[in-house]
Amino acid sequence: MVDPRWRMVQTVVPFLVLGTLVAFTVGIEWGDTGRLAIDLALCAVAAGWILVFRVVLMRWTEERPAAVAVFVTVMIALNLALVLRDGWFGFLAIATFSFSYALVEWPWQLLAVGATACVAGIAQSSSFWHDPGVAAPGTIAIVVLNVIVMCGLSWGLRVAQRQDEEAGVATERTRLAREIHDTLAQGFAGIVTQLQAAEEAPDDATRRRHTDAALGLARDGLAEARRSVQALRPAALDAVRLPEAVANVAHAWADRTGIPVEVTTADGVRELSTDAEVTLLRTAQEALANVERHAHARHVTLALRPFGRGARLEVRDDGRGFDPTAPRPADAPGGYGLIAMRERIEALAGDLVIESRPGHGTAVRAEVPA
Repeated sequence: MVDPRWRMVQTVVPFLVLGTLVAFTVGIEWGDTGRLAIDLALCAVAAGWILVFRVVLMRWTEERPAAVAVFVTVMIALNLALVLRDGWFGFLAIATFSFSYALVEWPWQLLAVGATACVAGIAQSSSFWHDPGVAAPGTIAIVVLNVIVMCGLSWGLRVAQRQDEEAGVATERTRLAREIHDTLAQGFAGIVTQLQAAEEAPDDATRRRHTDAALGLARDGLAEARRSVQALRPAALDAVRLPEAVANVAHAWADRTGIPVEVTTADGVRELSTDAEVTLLRTAQEALANVERHAHARHVTLALRPFGRGARLEVRDDGRGFDPTAPRPADAPGGYGLIAMRERIEALAGDLVIESRPGHGTAVRAEVPA
């Protein structure tokens, strides 16, 4: 899934570049009506293509790799057609590069970036075209240099992303190990101590005091365990893939609560990172738990579908709904579930949307990148 801030850049920057190029072209070619008309027509086609795929059909495009491939291929072709007419249209490669880096999956990204680098190299070598002696070798040299640099950048970004992910996993493991040692292990030791003291107590009052203390430590340990294991892979994901795990959780919930659930899982959901899979599964569990506790719903739908380079989970109910914008009373019970759900999703650069109105049910939609 494309970061919302990057989406905004891709929505605005291409039109700024095209607008600048159109103004420059009009100023340079004002006396040549035929040439100007063709250049403006190609610019209009490029602007319309971007408008349709990156504004009107933005989310639809990101959910379908084939649509992304068509969009980027046509953008590269339009960019090339303009560059072959005038070298200054090479500046449009700024937008084409942004689409290639952000939308195309690895390793196909190298192909899109390399093709765009060829277009940029052709534009940069346009000054050689009037000298047959250096036109071909000069163009080839610049194109090769562009491809090496831009594909090298793509590779470097990929390596950096992998290193960040590995460093994040190592840091999280260290944190969990430290928390387990500092909380759970110490809590268990305290429980054992209290129970041993209860066995040796001389009277019922002392025994009850030690057993109550052990019970309090057990409750605290359970709360710590629930908090600490949020980042661990659930057992539900050990034997099956995410779509099956989500479906199993939903059907088990329906059997227990008696509320029918309609589950839709698309075959096109890609393999996600462990953190992303855990987050979506936890989100499904929390959303269903909220339906059970608060919604008084008669029917629930749950859908898991591919979304861009990640996945989207949506849970809808026909319950009583609520106002998500209303301030929550300080003494109201619960409420942590939604906060934790949002924190987990945003930690993955994902997006959580909760749509609800009193009397009109609730929809929880989570989107996470791969």
